[in-house]
Amino acid sequence: MSVTFKDAQNGDTEAFAEIYSEIYTKLYYLAYHSLANVQEAVNAVKAAARDAYSEIRNCRSVGEFNGLILKKLCEQIIFRYREYRKTPPQYETDPPYIKAQMRKLTDAERFSISMWALFGFGAKEISKFSGLSETVVENKLKSAKLKLEPKL
Repeated sequence: MSVTFKDAQNGDTEAFAEIYSEIYTKLYYLAYHSLANVQEAVNAVKAAARDAYSEIRNCRSVGEFNGLILKKLCEQIIFRYREYRKTPPQYETDPPYIKAQMRKLTDAERFSISMWALFGFGAKEISKFSGLSETVVENKLKSAKLKLEPKL
């Protein structure tokens, strides 16, 4: 049986899983490179998927669904960044090289550069999903590229 977007909108979990599987890897990498550890990344992606599943009926296409789930993940990441300010996070003890370099960036730089690298978004699109102004995103992308380029 071939599943469709309409099936997913009607609550078919198998159809939802198939649509979700097409974007899951990028969502996970965005969370993984943005957050302190693997468990927080997994939890953020799970929460975003759960929220998107409950709102998929409001989407008219897979593209809108992808935008919705990305927006939900961005909300989860930003929520965790706010929590980091209250209580320092527990970082992985031996992160891979790229993640170690990403940790040297500010939260906004890390988030912006991850969205740029994974989704190919420009400042305007990142601004739309993150709530940061387009000018701030442009500046964060420039500074992150300057910091990372010599090390990668």
